[in-house]
Amino acid sequence: MSTKIGIIAEGPIDHILLPALLERIAQDRAGYAWPVNAEDVAELFLIRKRGHGGVLETVRKLVSVLDTQFFEHAFFVILLDRKTRAVQEQIRTFLANRDRFALGLAIEEIEAWWLADRVNTLAWAGMTEVPKDARYAAEEYKAEQDADPKKTLDELTRLSDRFDRYYGEGNTDMASEFAEDHWRQHAMLDAIRTQCSEGYGRFEDVAVNRFRTAKNTAGRLF
Repeated sequence: MSTKIGIIAEGPIDHILLPALLERIAQDRAGYAWPVNAEDVAELFLIRKRGHGGVLETVRKLVSVLDTQFFEHAFFVILLDRKTRAVQEQIRTFLANRDRFALGLAIEEIEAWWLADRVNTLAWAGMTEVPKDARYAAEEYKAEQDADPKKTLDELTRLSDRFDRYYGEGNTDMASEFAEDHWRQHAMLDAIRTQCSEGYGRFEDVAVNRFRTAKNTAGRLF
């Protein structure tokens, strides 16, 4: 038994991190005891474009056929970075009167949610403390206020003795390792919510409601 979720997001890092995070949200917040299987909705429509343009095109195509075609997904998650206001407005128009979606805005990007989970981030980096001059060591550091989370993660990989490569603008192998070894079983949701209350907090609230609805209706797929 599992629950199928469709993901519509801007890039590969989102598609790597979100499934693990959603599974933790389902289990820790909505009482799921079975797996959550995530699928890239863009692949269903053969959309190769990425970025916010790809998200917009995928949502447009999905909404245009949702009433006439069967999709076994319990609901669909849409994730955008904050710097996409025009796209957000168009997507909200598409989703009017539709309750099968969870729209999330990562401020500035999903790496901020990663950094908000400090316990797991440092464990992944093999560090017990961060050099005082590092971005991540700033007094009262708050991930949601980090202007460049990718740069902060990249700096951590350069400071760590554990890695033979750097995160750069988004290293998918590193993201996969973090998601599978740390987030899938141990994501610290309270810490992420505290550090990213505006973006992640709102997203989690909507996702939990969608999971609870799915749990009580046709969302449990055998």
